[in-house]
Formats: sequence, structure tokens, C-alpha cells
Amino acid sequence: MTRLTARSLHRLLSPVLFIVVGVSAVTGLAFRVGKKWFGVDGQTGEAIMEIHTGEWIGGWASPFYVLLAGTALLFLVFTGLSMLAKGRPRGAVRLWHRVLGGVLLLPLAATATTGMIYQVGHSWFAMSEETSDLLMTIHEGAWLGKNLKVYYVLVTAFGLLALGLSGLKLIAPRKAPRV
Repeated sequence: MTRLTARSLHRLLSPVLFIVVGVSAVTGLAFRVGKKWFGVDGQTGEAIMEIHTGEWIGGWASPFYVLLAGTALLFLVFTGLSMLAKGRPRGAVRLWHRVLGGVLLLPLAATATTGMIYQVGHSWFAMSEETSDLLMTIHEGAWLGKNLKVYYVLVTAFGLLALGLSGLKLIAPRKAPRV
């Protein structure tokens, strides 16, 4: 029987989980950058956020979608963390993946956690405005200031996408050397 380890689970589930997490990263990035730099109108911004929060499935499903995306990201972050200190990475892509994962560990965990608490709190627990504002401040990097939060979103979203793509490269079947 095959023993399931953090590494094997990370490797097995990451391609599927990356789809959900990647959609969340791209839509969060599109919303923040679109609003800040391109003056995206309210209707377009709302449509992007409906994808980001899963409201396109139905308002009732939104907290479940956000919990899925957030839990998927936390799973990838923490299984990745469990592998950080194990041995020397072989190859440039693995080294890049490991370093980037270590650097983004806290921002990604904070973003996932605050996004889940915000959505579930709003949907199921009538969360106070003060708590909502605090969670969004952390989630979107507003704690850096109004002008820098777009850069926080850029770094975390592109970093997450780079982690996902480099991870896919690591698990892709290798070509057999020509003889």
C-alpha cells in the first residue's frame, strides 16, 4: 500500500487545486488592478467579483466556493511548508519554487484566511462592519496604504501563479533522453 505523505498529497492534488486558486488569484488581480489603474466601471468590477467570490454559482454557494478556494490554498501552503526544510532542492525550477513558496507563505496564508473569514462571516454570521473592514484591510494589503495595496495584490497574485506554473512544470512527465 502506498503511504500518503505531504509531498505525495501536494503533488497529487495541486494541479486540480491550482485551477480554483488560480481563478481566485486572476480575478482578485483583475479587480484591484482594473479599479486602480484602468478605471474599471462598477458593473465590470461586480462581474469580476462574482467570479472571485463564487457568486456566479448562486449567492448561497458563495461561502462554500470561497471556503474551497481558501482551504485549497492553505492546503498547498502548509503541505509546501512541510517540505521546505527537507533536503536540498535538485534543479533550478525546484529551487525557484521552494524560495518563492517560502517568501509568499505568510501573505498567501493571510489572504486565504481573511478571505474565508470575511465571506463566511458576512454570509452566515452578520459580521460587524468594523470586523469586515479589518479583514479586507489584511486581505487586499490595504495595511500598506492606499497606493501600495495594488502592488501587494500584484506580488501575491503573480507569485501564486508563478508557484502554480513552476509546480506544474515539476510534476510534468519528463522526456526520455534521446539515445
